Amino acid sequence: MRGFSIQTVGPLPVRWAEHVMAEGHWGHALREYMRDYNHWYTLGVLSELLPRPDNRVTLAEERDRNDIPVARLDDYTQCDNDRANVAYAKARLLEIMDAAGAQETLTIDRYAHLVGGCAMSDSPGHGVVNSDHRAWDVPNLFIADGSVMPTQGSANPALTIMALASRLAERLAEKRIG
Repeated sequence: MRGFSIQTVGPLPVRWAEHVMAEGHWGHALREYMRDYNHWYTLGVLSELLPRPDNRVTLAEERDRNDIPVARLDDYTQCDNDRANVAYAKARLLEIMDAAGAQETLTIDRYAHLVGGCAMSDSPGHGVVNSDHRAWDVPNLFIADGSVMPTQGSANPALTIMALASRLAERLAEKRIG
């Protein structure tokens, strides 16, 4: 098992209502539930999900209104370690909430910071871009976002993504000047 971090989460009312609706509250019941919105406290877990070669984004036969193929994201599974890590993290959160005197708890399976679709590698057979962010198969294509990271770890990847983008910008500037 790798790790996870516990974070405070502050969902806005509309986003929170979406989660509550997914739990079966609707109409009058939803309105009553949302009256207590300001009294809710939310914690989130960011758990590292390990990279898996079978997970991928592909293009569907379906096309959007601009006749561009739609991304298909159903080739995604978690390994036993991922499921165990998430279950362990949820149990710790429930213990924390119980110790704090929570009267009601609601757990939501939600995923963010999806990364890894264009993995960085030292050879074309193992990834999409090299260590300079240049795509192996498409000349002059550089990728500087979270997709080059194999996993987000157990923390928000925003600073790492910014550092990678900054490094790429510096390298491109050096090549342009030099």
